[in-house]
Amino acid sequence: MTPLLATLLITHVIAGIIAISMLYVLSIHLLKRTPNFVFLSRIGWTAALLFWLSWATSAYYYVTYYGKAVKPRILEGTYPAGHIFFMEAKEHVFLVLPFAVLSLAVALSMLRRTPDEKLKRAAQMLAFVCLVIGTFTAAAGIIVSGSV
Repeated sequence: MTPLLATLLITHVIAGIIAISMLYVLSIHLLKRTPNFVFLSRIGWTAALLFWLSWATSAYYYVTYYGKAVKPRILEGTYPAGHIFFMEAKEHVFLVLPFAVLSLAVALSMLRRTPDEKLKRAAQMLAFVCLVIGTFTAAAGIIVSGSV
């Protein structure tokens, strides 16, 4: 693995973990009766940026290295399910996450301007769904990494 690919992989992991943590913060703060939507909007946009960064860096790593060097080792190893199920699921689920978090950031910006109880409840649900998807994606990455 080249230093560039190692840096991209590390960036992918760190950006993803921080973004997932931000989704946790959003989920908890949206439970408040009167949340600070200025704060939440900033957190939402930062989480969206970090998920897009994580997505872009992982895409480059996956296209240039994973498919050629890592995937064959996993499939020939003791735990081929590491790729067959978990990586395949992660790939498809992770495609939705940056767009869902972007939608959440837009909703939080709208709530910042005009509070709306229905939109707040929708944002709560979306934040929680994104948190679950992000946590699953991170866990799948750990399982895949452990199967090499």
